[in-house]
Amino acid sequence: MKAAVVNEFGQAPEYGDFAEPEPDEGEVLVAMRAAAVSNIARLIAAGKHYSSAAKPPMVAGFDGVAELADGSLVYVPGVRSPWGTLSERAAVQSAAVRPVPEGLDPAQAAAVVNAAFASWMPLTRILEPGATPSVVVIGATGASGSVAVSIAKHLGARHVIAVGREGDALRRTADHGADEIIPLDGNLGSSLARVGADGVDVVLDFLWGDTANIAIPAIAHSAPHPQHRIDWVNLGALDGVHVPLDSTLLRMADLHIWGSGAGAYSPERRRDLADAALDLAARGVIEVDVQRRTLASIASTWNDHGRLVYLP
Repeated sequence: MKAAVVNEFGQAPEYGDFAEPEPDEGEVLVAMRAAAVSNIARLIAAGKHYSSAAKPPMVAGFDGVAELADGSLVYVPGVRSPWGTLSERAAVQSAAVRPVPEGLDPAQAAAVVNAAFASWMPLTRILEPGATPSVVVIGATGASGSVAVSIAKHLGARHVIAVGREGDALRRTADHGADEIIPLDGNLGSSLARVGADGVDVVLDFLWGDTANIAIPAIAHSAPHPQHRIDWVNLGALDGVHVPLDSTLLRMADLHIWGSGAGAYSPERRRDLADAALDLAARGVIEVDVQRRTLASIASTWNDHGRLVYLP
């Protein structure tokens, strides 16, 4: 079959032939219809993600939308290495696939679940029913970040602050529900201290690294009182994997720093998340700005900007 084949870590996948997947017990062969290139998919293809298991040659792609033998569309949360979802066919666990709501664009369905996973899981884990938190989204201009803004607002946040690179993408977060925007510039520390003084309850941090090194003390030091709880959730490390954290911050404030990823949740919770995300997308509550590409163009378009969705 044709697939996006990773022949060498660090290089763009190439469109070529790869062995057909042979379904194991509990698996079914499906025809892939759309697969998004998320940050996780890129890291796995580069051999840099904690879940990476296969070595080249391997097929790229973390999740996607496929067609079953009866013609119905399902979301595919992952496939067995060395195969991936950027391919013509895949062998998937029958119990893991989730139905795609009627009328939802397959490309949108392929992109939205992973984008929603980052914020939906931690917010629904820590927020009490009826809670109206103040939420800061750091890295709000990416696909997952913009969806995080929408989800925070949907779950009842009273105030959502979007932090990201200055430009149209940051300004457009207002369309997703952001009440305030803060650019990543030389005033980041003072800007976050200002909103921190009003009481930030949750920070969804997609950047980490140098940005978190500025943002964590700015928000923690400015909390309205020492007992004000702040949940700082790490969701990615686009700005670096290390933060030199002053331990006094953990003692002088009610600061809780933790991470949220696939390893933190059971398969059942991940299935629930997929159903919730697909439902929200079908109702127009969340949406990803997808950039459609053909699978055959993978080598020349792999590094294009935006949330790429490849169609076989």
